[in-house]
Amino acid sequence: MAPLILRPTAPAHGGAAVARDDGKVWLVNYALPGEVVEAEPRGRQGGVAVAAATRVIEASPHRVPAPCPYFGAGRAQGALPDECGGCQLQHAAYEHQLRLKRQVVEEAWSRAGLRLPPDTPVLGMEDPWRYRIRGEFEAIAGGAGRAQGADTGWRFGFHRLRSHSVLPIETCPIHDLRIEQALPAFAKAADELGLKGLQNLLLTAEPNGRGLLWRLRHRGPEPQWPRDEFARRVAELLPDQVLLDDAMSLDFWDLTFRVSSDTFVQTNYRQMLVLYRTAVDMLGAGAADRVLDLYAGIGTLSVAVARQAAGVAAIEENPHAVQLGRLNARINSARVDYLPGKVETVMRKLRLGQYQAAILDPPRAGCAPAAIGELIRLGLDRLVYVSCEPSTHARDLIALVRGGYRVRRAAIVDMFPQTYHIESVALLERGAASG
Repeated sequence: MAPLILRPTAPAHGGAAVARDDGKVWLVNYALPGEVVEAEPRGRQGGVAVAAATRVIEASPHRVPAPCPYFGAGRAQGALPDECGGCQLQHAAYEHQLRLKRQVVEEAWSRAGLRLPPDTPVLGMEDPWRYRIRGEFEAIAGGAGRAQGADTGWRFGFHRLRSHSVLPIETCPIHDLRIEQALPAFAKAADELGLKGLQNLLLTAEPNGRGLLWRLRHRGPEPQWPRDEFARRVAELLPDQVLLDDAMSLDFWDLTFRVSSDTFVQTNYRQMLVLYRTAVDMLGAGAADRVLDLYAGIGTLSVAVARQAAGVAAIEENPHAVQLGRLNARINSARVDYLPGKVETVMRKLRLGQYQAAILDPPRAGCAPAAIGELIRLGLDRLVYVSCEPSTHARDLIALVRGGYRVRRAAIVDMFPQTYHIESVALLERGAASG
């Protein structure tokens, strides 16, 4: 069979590049727009043919060697088992990654009928490595995924690219080094105590302390297991870290928060500060403003906004997040009141004129249509919408524009270098609809 030669021309959300060959559209992993690559077909995704570049014939000037040994770019045909699915863009120079991400956001907005403001900044990192303070690692029993003759025992890793199988790893250059160093300690302790049926390990490193928050999950219902003995053994193996099994501290802007394993936290602490500063500055809450924080989580944005507002009403449906959020408001003496429940349900009870502005950071799926409807009904003066998914962000923004808002400013914050994930922020003000 003749090799497949493809010439990608544009980036696609997901980290691939789009190529066309005899009228057929391909999503090509590990290729950059403008390159000519030899590629291997890898099935279909969302009805579109997928391929992986196996040889670069004409390289982009923006191509760089990937530092991670598990990254798939440039591997020979048949090397599929070594492709980690965690990163998609390590083969692109970082400044080019930022340009590609801007193009993806522009395209998502354009498809929705919006125009990304021309002055929209893309806020990247000075050092786009070792930024993740939280990581979730799949557990692999025995010799699974190892070379023949390798030792048996537990290991931790990530899913392979577009696969449910797991690739054991020894290093991950986008995670905090303390997390990487902790993995063999957890595996060794699990082996020594003969643990069975492990599913995954979640680790979160305190950005300004020595604490390492951990949670080990089993497959199915959690059995009786020597948790305390396990924790003691891991602590012995990690003498430079303080093992935490309940909650940890997250500090910024002279504020302090309690974070647990089962509540959301931004995984990139350094860029979290950039994102929050961007969002709070866009909102511009004044001393007379009462603000809604939708999908408030543990209240990091609520408390930050409350420092300059008359008060914040935080809406959140996760009971544990609500509990921690109320604690965080007390710790920081912040004027934050929690309204537990689904955003759209709680908002139906709010009166017109009660609030002047809102900040919202929904999950990847975006807002429910009913939540968008309630925002339009309340007619708040200003909305700041933070999103981790360009397509749902654009979908919700155009709905708000049609409901009487206009987009005044936007920013793209690179929370996840080396990956396709994109965080964007938009300021909307009540006024004549525009698009």
